[in-house]
Amino acid sequence: MKQTDIEKIVHGMLHVARPLEIARVRYLISDGSQEEVIDELKQFQNSDGGFGHGLEPDFINPFSSATQTWVATNIIKEIDMDAFHPVVLKLIDYLATTFDATINRWHAIDSRNRDYPHAPWWENEGDLSSMNPSASLAGFIIKYGNPMLPIYAKAKKVVDEALDMIIDFNKEIERHELRCLIEMLDDISGFYLKDPKYIKAKNQMILRMDDTIEKDEKKWFTDYVAKPSALIKSHPSFGSEVFFDFLIKEIEIALNHQNDEHLWDITWQWSSYQEAFEKAQKDWQGIIAYDYIKLIKDLGITLED
Repeated sequence: MKQTDIEKIVHGMLHVARPLEIARVRYLISDGSQEEVIDELKQFQNSDGGFGHGLEPDFINPFSSATQTWVATNIIKEIDMDAFHPVVLKLIDYLATTFDATINRWHAIDSRNRDYPHAPWWENEGDLSSMNPSASLAGFIIKYGNPMLPIYAKAKKVVDEALDMIIDFNKEIERHELRCLIEMLDDISGFYLKDPKYIKAKNQMILRMDDTIEKDEKKWFTDYVAKPSALIKSHPSFGSEVFFDFLIKEIEIALNHQNDEHLWDITWQWSSYQEAFEKAQKDWQGIIAYDYIKLIKDLGITLED
């Protein structure tokens, strides 16, 4: 891989990516700052502390939701934002306010989703027993939250149920839900390191990841399948060492599946809202490009001049 490969990807991003992804990539590889990323992220945060406005581009509902807020938590972790930053404190307040103890979860989407452009799978909330995104949000609270707050104890209860779910290999876990559980394991590692249930869940999770990752490389960029990077977004992180060779292989193959802008086309469609979908496609292209640049950097892939 050459340095010019990265430069071409960034050049492509400049044509389609949101200011947020431009700020993220500048902070990652150039002269950008953490504060610039935070400023762009704040554009998606509402007064209630939650996030909306299409931060996850497949639904444009401006109102806060757990799923959109989950996307924000991953960016917060990525740039190592301070736990006492107002953005983080407001976010945790939002999670405390919106937690539904009757289901031991956060509701994934806002009920007004159908009033705004959205992908068909975001029309309704779906399975209330899913840990997507609740497991990841609970892990975030364990990592960033104040242990004295009531929401911290509630997050621990979510984590406890999630660990049981991972351990029960008869329990089928959908790939997006699996990613949230992986993120949770990462976030709680420093607090649960010697916990027997956590140790067992870690071992079971590697088996689940191996079962879920699509082994047919020809499908990675043509079908909506679980590529290695669908579950592993950074290195080092949970599973990244075990599946390191798969991640390297994906990067190699990815460079042969770029479009004319040196970016990657998405492998899914909306069934309506064509104008909004066209914008979402561009937003996703910027996100995917950023994710690959970050993985290339994280994995230590040598760039030739």
